[in-house]
Amino acid sequence: MMAAAAFVAAVPAPAFAWGTCNVNLGRGWPPAVGNYGGAVEKLFDGQAQPALSLVTLPARGVETGISLLPSERGDWTLRYSRAEQRVYNRIETGQRIGVELRTAQTPETFEIPIPAALAQRLLSSWSSALGQMSPQGRDAPVIDGEVLSFVVNGVRYSGTRPTCGAGELMLQQVALLIEASEGKEKKREKRWNEIESSLDELQQTLAGTAG
Repeated sequence: MMAAAAFVAAVPAPAFAWGTCNVNLGRGWPPAVGNYGGAVEKLFDGQAQPALSLVTLPARGVETGISLLPSERGDWTLRYSRAEQRVYNRIETGQRIGVELRTAQTPETFEIPIPAALAQRLLSSWSSALGQMSPQGRDAPVIDGEVLSFVVNGVRYSGTRPTCGAGELMLQQVALLIEASEGKEKKREKRWNEIESSLDELQQTLAGTAG
């Protein structure tokens, strides 16, 4: 529960206008972040290709990620990952400053089944939301601090933490996914219902913005 609560803590860094809400998201990795972010994704998911994923690269502390992974049987798995130690490590030796990526570690991982219909709805809704918030042709901004990077259907959207509108609703859904992965099985149905309600609200938000 603490991880989910910490995740939704807002970091105000708005930039681009989207409807009545400001967002700071663009396509691809922010400059100078790709190697770091890619190393974190590989640590969490290996060679798997999630249909939907989000990695959080904090300014301090350990990196985290969620991913939805479909199987050939049609089943879906929700995975929540947390690095054992911070991957991005600054090294200072004398007057030289460098960076090492600590990928020789085993992250803490929580995996649970998620209903296929819910996973597919998350995939569709997030694709629509991110496409509206970050249209094609807008590159990810330069960021000094925390970076969030979403990948949906193979398209990457990166930037700072959304604090309003559709982006805020998506992060509420992420928090519920984390709670479901870490919590007791008997409480998962409640989390799925809460995510469904949040997706209803997201759909209404997107429809209002498009209108």
